[in-house]
Amino acid sequence: MNMSSAGTEAGILDVLLMADPGWPTEVATRLEVELAESLRDMAPDVDWRITVGSSPLGVVEQADLPHIMQELTERLRGRTWDIAVFLTDLPYRDRARPVVAMLSPPDRIGLLSLPSLGTFRVPHRVRHALLGVIGALFSEAPGRMVVPGRIQQAGQRQHYVLPGAWGRLRLLAGMVRANRPWLLFTGLSRALAGVFATAAFGLISSDVWQVSRHLEAVRAVALTILSITALVAWLVVDHELWERPDGEIARQRAVLYNMATVITLYIGIACLYAVLFVLVALTAVFLLTPEVLSPVIGRRPGVGYYLSLAWFITSMGTVGGALGAGLENDRAVRLAAYGERQRQSQRQDTGWPGDIASRST
Repeated sequence: MNMSSAGTEAGILDVLLMADPGWPTEVATRLEVELAESLRDMAPDVDWRITVGSSPLGVVEQADLPHIMQELTERLRGRTWDIAVFLTDLPYRDRARPVVAMLSPPDRIGLLSLPSLGTFRVPHRVRHALLGVIGALFSEAPGRMVVPGRIQQAGQRQHYVLPGAWGRLRLLAGMVRANRPWLLFTGLSRALAGVFATAAFGLISSDVWQVSRHLEAVRAVALTILSITALVAWLVVDHELWERPDGEIARQRAVLYNMATVITLYIGIACLYAVLFVLVALTAVFLLTPEVLSPVIGRRPGVGYYLSLAWFITSMGTVGGALGAGLENDRAVRLAAYGERQRQSQRQDTGWPGDIASRST
């Protein structure tokens, strides 16, 4: 173990905070200063020094706790540290129960899985969970905070799980949050081209003006759901985002991954739908004046008509986006697939590079 005993004796504790690239690194960097201040409040006699780094973990979900801790220990060889905590956006489970954290107190190594912390107030929950993990690894810490979840002992190592259906639902919500679905549509440039091309055609088509005049709310809602589902299904099938399991454990994991992927795509496309609806409504009001529409629809258009027209055109555009989605770059779409994310993490895993982001004293 490459632990800095000299630092501990001098009243200095070096905490190495390593995070997966992307969202975990953003969270770790954002919490660096705040975490150091909270640690000083927890143990004021210790000079806490936080070091943040970023590199993919690449430790597979189905690995058992001793194997994971052994892998993490190997990654720390040659470094000086007193406590090391790894932040990952990969989900870990123990008999289908979501794992919040894994700890090895003798080695002073811990792993924190961010998806198990849910969807809301994630930075706040991460800070509290980190304080609990560091407090559990630093036995001298007075009044240390509690790690979320129910503790499970495996020899000298520990892991914390979320029991019950609520725990599994919280993990699923956290996985969707880690995917950041509201950013998905910004990577779908070709799909956006298909969406806007179809919408532009709808704006200048007198047939569309007539159809939207008779569009009932129930039909409009059904059309919205069908159009979003069509684009989601096309993305899943065309880019092969569906996990195909082998065996019972893999089947359970595939169900979780597929649900997270589909929900992510639905939310992402819904965001695209909302943005397109606003743009189409504003464009229709600006270009299609009452003087242009009245001779075609037989009456003067009001606010309700413009909203109905924008609603219909947006649904048409979303279906048209499926054609552009077939030309989309695989990498942009596969960011929504959790199974692919784990495989990419393993492929990128070449050990810990010396890319320390910052140090807080």
